[in-house]
Amino acid sequence: MSWSEFLTYAAGPGVNVIVGALLSVVVEYWPAYDALEPKWKRLGMAGLCLLVPFLATVAAVATGEFGAWGDWATTWWPVLLSAFAAFTGATVAHIRKLA
Repeated sequence: MSWSEFLTYAAGPGVNVIVGALLSVVVEYWPAYDALEPKWKRLGMAGLCLLVPFLATVAAVATGEFGAWGDWATTWWPVLLSAFAAFTGATVAHIRKLA
């Protein structure tokens, strides 16, 4: 996988995979995570779902792989859509556990 392919994956369809890997590390090495209320865990996941595609897009624009800093429609709007889709998909998939 090339750098460009990785950034495209991280900014789009791979958000949940990367967030899942990050959360598994957090759960493993931060024992206080289990004591958090579910709303804080969901807020943390929402933040990671936004942070991962944002950082991938920043890296892609900074290295000249795709997009431009000021191009909202093709650079930053997809970040919001990817974050929303990743968080919504993960939340809906686990809705029975939230009740």
